[in-house]
Amino acid sequence: MSTNRPETDGIDHLFGRPTARKSAGAPATSPAGGAESSGLRELRRGFEEAAREARRIAEGLSAHQVNWRPAAGRWSIAECFGHLNMFGSEMLSVIDEAIFLARSRGWCGNGPFRPGFVGRWLLKGTEPPVHRKRRALDQHVPRSDQDAKDVLSALVDLNGLLASRVEAANGLDVSRPKISLPGVRLFRLSLLEVFLFIAAHGRRHLAQARVVRENPLFPKPSPGPEQASPSVLARPFR
Repeated sequence: MSTNRPETDGIDHLFGRPTARKSAGAPATSPAGGAESSGLRELRRGFEEAAREARRIAEGLSAHQVNWRPAAGRWSIAECFGHLNMFGSEMLSVIDEAIFLARSRGWCGNGPFRPGFVGRWLLKGTEPPVHRKRRALDQHVPRSDQDAKDVLSALVDLNGLLASRVEAANGLDVSRPKISLPGVRLFRLSLLEVFLFIAAHGRRHLAQARVVRENPLFPKPSPGPEQASPSVLARPFR
């Protein structure tokens, strides 16, 4: 897709990568001006709940705690959050392009919309509990020494932006615009399927972060100086 879209404010410093978040800032309004469909309302609330869950997991933790790894090759809480930030931020601009395209072509509809066969297959393999691990793409491998407050704030902010995109898509036929996922060449997903995938992907890694927090060896708060952040290891599974 190639469209002319306005630029938005950047919060790239929260991601440890200057170009991690470039979004088009789709306005959170319905082109049809009608009530929000039940499916999109559930999706929007899911992103809002993801932000609350991220807070429950990481709020109040130290840098040492959020960067603690349960084992070599396993991600810390910060790495789970950082990965979600990097992937979700990359998807914001293509979501905005899909919304812009649907509006410009008058693709309106109130559903109900459902994912297709490929979308259902992908979602089944993404939702927790995880039965099959996959390696992260190089551009989605997070830093291993992230600031506790920044990585949490970034994820809370990202989920708010994703919720606003769902709201912006209300009144559109979200089954028509097609989007390519990073690293996937065999098929393209509808805008609805991309929203569903990002939500499932978020639940996957929030559950992973929760497991880290509940690990019996998870470090306790310490009044002393924080330990050094772990060194970068070989690319772990996500």
